[in-house]
Amino acid sequence: MIHVIIIDDHDLFAEGMKSMFKTKDGIEITHHISNGHALPALLEQVKADVLLMDIDMPEIDGIATMELIQKQGIHIPTLMLTMHQSMRQVKGALEKGAQGYILKDASKKELVEAIVKTSKKENYFHPKINDQVFDYFRGKNKNNSGIQGLSEREKEIIRCLAGGQNSKAIASNLFISEHTVKTHRRNIMHKLNVKTSAALIRLAIEKGIIELA
Repeated sequence: MIHVIIIDDHDLFAEGMKSMFKTKDGIEITHHISNGHALPALLEQVKADVLLMDIDMPEIDGIATMELIQKQGIHIPTLMLTMHQSMRQVKGALEKGAQGYILKDASKKELVEAIVKTSKKENYFHPKINDQVFDYFRGKNKNNSGIQGLSEREKEIIRCLAGGQNSKAIASNLFISEHTVKTHRRNIMHKLNVKTSAALIRLAIEKGIIELA
């Protein structure tokens, strides 16, 4: 039996979820809370195999609730539940370690599959956002491969840009022509699939090319 806790501020929806699953489904909704702040205390008292977490809640949202329990060393497979399919929200949930993401209009069959997969720490994404998730990971992998393809000179130029230097200053410091610097900058942008220096610097910090003081 997979024991599930629902964290959702819509009581009627949560009650409907609790009545949906039967013993034969191998899933039991053991508890429902409407405020993520109450989750850490509940998890000290009861066992849960899966957290079914509403991403949109008024006092503390689902992503912040995940952060809250993780700071206390609690790591339980989490399936995000929502009415929306915003890629911004999907990305935020994935970055905080959610195993999956399902929309509230999912069928019972889809919910069962999602909960079972999540309990096994496998990923599940609702069919309506599956393509968006694929595109997100494909873009992320593209950026990673671009980072690996940077030369030491290109990394050096990125560090100079992060230090606030323009192309002329970089050329002077590195004893190369300004034209060469601009060529390197275009190549770097292309490799990393970014369009602005600000986006380039954010990515470089994320990937450890630039270290924050």
